[in-house]
Amino acid sequence: MTTSSKVAIVFSRDHGKLRLAAKGARRPRSRFGASLEPITHGSYVIYRHERRELQTVSEGDIQYPFTELKADYRRMVCASAICDLLDHMTADEDPARPLYQSALDSLHWLERIDPGAVEVPVWYFQLQGAGFLGYRPHLDSCTTCGRTSDSTRMRFSPAAGGSVCSSCGSGGVMLDARTLQFLSQLQAGPRYAVPLQDLGQVDRRTARLALRTYLEYHLENRGTVRALNFMEQMLSADSGIQKPTGRSSEVDSTSLSTSRAAERPVHPYSPDAGLEAPLADDRTPPAVEAPPTEGFL
Repeated sequence: MTTSSKVAIVFSRDHGKLRLAAKGARRPRSRFGASLEPITHGSYVIYRHERRELQTVSEGDIQYPFTELKADYRRMVCASAICDLLDHMTADEDPARPLYQSALDSLHWLERIDPGAVEVPVWYFQLQGAGFLGYRPHLDSCTTCGRTSDSTRMRFSPAAGGSVCSSCGSGGVMLDARTLQFLSQLQAGPRYAVPLQDLGQVDRRTARLALRTYLEYHLENRGTVRALNFMEQMLSADSGIQKPTGRSSEVDSTSLSTSRAAERPVHPYSPDAGLEAPLADDRTPPAVEAPPTEGFL
């Protein structure tokens, strides 16, 4: 690889997470244009080598650039958290269509949601992602005795798999009934039916803590989700959070893509973040050009 080349991670609908080398992508008049920019939904022509960790991408076309999302710093930070979570939830070249679609839908929702509710699509993806991976948290009642959370506070325990009443366990994050109810509605979906007008009654700090600790427990040995930590720091320091109006919109979509940005905890996918992978030796079988792959950076 040369200095004009670029390494990107693309999460594709049919092939899962792919690590790609784009030769000449850093040149001013590159044929890739902006198709390899972070958080871009596009279509890519990829040459696959069975014995190589780093595949070759020869063409890229933008399907949806998420322009409005990238123009808003707070939305961009939240989008980076979704992409970083997706990176930690998946293994290379392991197709996961439901997870792919959930991430794409979450980004579209994030682009149009009320400014005071930008973290809700991140919560949505955390809950949906946990479910797709087989770790769906139990939120409606105590996992041990079945006691409901309608009028009492409950602990949210990663080890127990969700809510636990005070009589059945200790530890975990204490959540009030309204916060548990909102998370339960968010988990059940559909997202356009989520009552954003109730967000003002939610304890956001404990909701963030509960969801993060839950995923960290079940995604152990996958490393720290740095973009998620940065998002939480930003939101905690944000003293001007606007109250949501309850507006949300449904956007039809089919794919996503992600690539790392340089030296800022805004996006987890960038060649400057050290994602280069060694090429295989000359004994590698010839590359095979696959049909255009839909994905996002």
